[in-house]
Amino acid sequence: MNLSEANDTLTPDNLFFYHGAVVLFTSSILVTLPANVYIMWLIGCGPGGPTATDLFVLSLSSSEVLFCILAFYLSLQFILEGSTKVWFQVLQLALQLMLVSRPIFHSCICLERYMAVVHPVVFLRFKPLRYRLACCVVIWLLMLLYSIIPAFTISVRASVYLLTSMSMFLMVLMVYCSVHVLCVLSQPGPGDGDRDKVVRRKAFKVIMTSMVFTVCTQAFRVFTVGPTVLFASQHVIDVAVLISLAISVVTGTATPVLYLYRSGKLPWIQV
Repeated sequence: MNLSEANDTLTPDNLFFYHGAVVLFTSSILVTLPANVYIMWLIGCGPGGPTATDLFVLSLSSSEVLFCILAFYLSLQFILEGSTKVWFQVLQLALQLMLVSRPIFHSCICLERYMAVVHPVVFLRFKPLRYRLACCVVIWLLMLLYSIIPAFTISVRASVYLLTSMSMFLMVLMVYCSVHVLCVLSQPGPGDGDRDKVVRRKAFKVIMTSMVFTVCTQAFRVFTVGPTVLFASQHVIDVAVLISLAISVVTGTATPVLYLYRSGKLPWIQV
């Protein structure tokens, strides 16, 4: 929905977009918010506090919680029949946050796994928490600037070009890192025992599942949502954005479930 055209007059197409977005926001609040709050609680209240390897997951969960807070505000604004223009401005801010934060932190997680498996010496050199903490601070600052500035200054077309280019780059990075890690994990190491094979198999399944979810989501945004927003009619744009939002709500539960599975908190899942 183009913010430059947003006003306080609701057409049937606008109402369709409104209702669809509010339903998806409510689903995100009910499903994604509790899962990510639980992940944050597990990481923050664990023995010794957050570890270096969990910092990017913690940042990802924090961004998901922030998105759910904005989603709650948008749903409340719709129920109270607030200003349409303000609603769409906050909507664009929320979408920018979700579309930027999730692939960036997923890329950081993939890059971290790549360094740990393919270049373990370099990984150990930068293993201390301070390096990841500095990286997260810089990412959050850049990400918040990117989320706020385009929502109020950059045109929708320029924002779509920028987001599509960034999504393409991050998708290639995630595929490159994940494929290299999977290739290494598929090869038995020297002196691997039964326990090592189980660990490798579990890590292989977690990384494969994460890659499929994230890459499919990014590919849909790059090859479908981007061109649709640039060249299609307003109704088709609304449908494409809602489909992308629905996919994001579903994939938003993937990281918490995979983290809980990797941490042994889901003993009933045996895959």
